[in-house]
Amino acid sequence: MRILADENTEAQIVDWLRKAGHDVLWAAEFSPGASDEALLEKAAAESRIILTADLDFGELVFRRHLKGTGIVLLRLRAETTAELLRSFEAFWPAIEKQAHGKFLVVTNRKVRIRELD
Repeated sequence: MRILADENTEAQIVDWLRKAGHDVLWAAEFSPGASDEALLEKAAAESRIILTADLDFGELVFRRHLKGTGIVLLRLRAETTAELLRSFEAFWPAIEKQAHGKFLVVTNRKVRIRELD
């Protein structure tokens, strides 16, 4: 899967995805401080799913009607990074299967899915 991870994505999640064979661009490495609009545009141009903890992406695609390939909003809560990674790993099969063309909100309990316009 081609992914653009926002700079607020934990490094351990980025590393895990890369080790699993996914093509991951991490904003913290290639464009720290880039605007959400710029990241959304880059992801769309390269057919990448955005992985983020930033609520603003929902605003961009649903209120401002900017185009996205797919967005995964991580709302996972954990006391340690190891717990966070375990939660992410548990939901990854559902995320991977459904992310294209959708806005997914991933919490500790479930994945909510909404079609992108």
